[in-house]
Amino acid sequence: MNWNRKFGIYPWHKINEIPLLLSGAPFFTELLQRIHQAKKSIHIQVYIFDGDETGNIVYTALCDAIQRGVKVNLVLDAFGSKNFPKNWRDKLISLGANVLFFSRFKLAFTIHTGTRLHHKIFIFDEEKALIGGINISNHYSAFGDEITWLDFGVAIEGNLVLDLLHICRTIENPFPIKKPTISYQVQTGQIKARILQNHWAKARFGISRQYRQKISTSKEQITLVASYFLPSIALKRMLKKAQKRGVQVRLILGGISDVPIVRNATHYYYIDLLKAGVSIYEWQASVLHAKMAFIDQDWTCIGSYNMNHLSDFGSTECNIEIIDKNYQSQSLAVLQALLDKSSLKIEASTYFKNLSSLQKISNLCAYVLVRFSFSILFYFQNDLKSRLKRH
Repeated sequence: MNWNRKFGIYPWHKINEIPLLLSGAPFFTELLQRIHQAKKSIHIQVYIFDGDETGNIVYTALCDAIQRGVKVNLVLDAFGSKNFPKNWRDKLISLGANVLFFSRFKLAFTIHTGTRLHHKIFIFDEEKALIGGINISNHYSAFGDEITWLDFGVAIEGNLVLDLLHICRTIENPFPIKKPTISYQVQTGQIKARILQNHWAKARFGISRQYRQKISTSKEQITLVASYFLPSIALKRMLKKAQKRGVQVRLILGGISDVPIVRNATHYYYIDLLKAGVSIYEWQASVLHAKMAFIDQDWTCIGSYNMNHLSDFGSTECNIEIIDKNYQSQSLAVLQALLDKSSLKIEASTYFKNLSSLQKISNLCAYVLVRFSFSILFYFQNDLKSRLKRH
């Protein structure tokens, strides 16, 4: 096995195009079309598969696929997909699907521990795939009445799909009798790309490593689109150092959050970052769920990875790393067009003037509480991991 792959960094491949898909109709039209066109197999690994309108549409499409002879492999996170209907699961299994729930361990009735499956991977016939940050839920699809959360995915083909398939199979069957091998095809293209993975339990930190390496060696610009932005002290220091050495650092964060305490905790970072000269923008139109990074002129990274300790040490994550000037330029143009319509720049002078002592205390308390919660979670994960090793 390739040394880097063991640590969550897969080989580079060449590809001609990697379409960027916005949440809502662009992504779900593509997803449903590929389910309908699948002939042999479908692999889906996703954090949230809700039992709402969107879930029902995708569930029905999967049932139809099975009935025409397609083998469906579905892995859902036991916590994130707790609302996946039992009768859907039973029906899929009765039709012949392989349905698994990842990490069922609980501390209490509703508190789960163990690594979380945070992938958003969809593979069709082992040839085409979608990857990004988009779950199966009305929040992302625009099928329901609510405003669609801002997120992105990409469509890929060829050897990159084989690497995603390898990741999926190791989760579907973690103890195979014979270890699967990857047979790459000869492939050419203008865009250079590879798959990155984080998996704390297997000591794979490919995404974390690449983020930190690129930020620490950046020379021109850093644009980070980050939901649930709670970076480590070391990573925050890297961003401040980059700004100090002349790199234009820009953070795109959420003005609306589905987890208010996390938004308050994120605001705890604002004072330090704004004083350092970092530019902060807040997306105003909906919840921001996207996870994207653009560094210097040609580096782009898109996927499920959030800049916080949970993605570093508590979740399985999967991103695609892309090196291509035109691709980055076009993707940034798409992002900028959205920001021009509905974003607010946080001006340091105004922010400091309006920031009350009470709000400072509230932000600090939220930060301490979230970090404490992470510490408790990681303690039980380490304890669970050590127990499993002893047995």
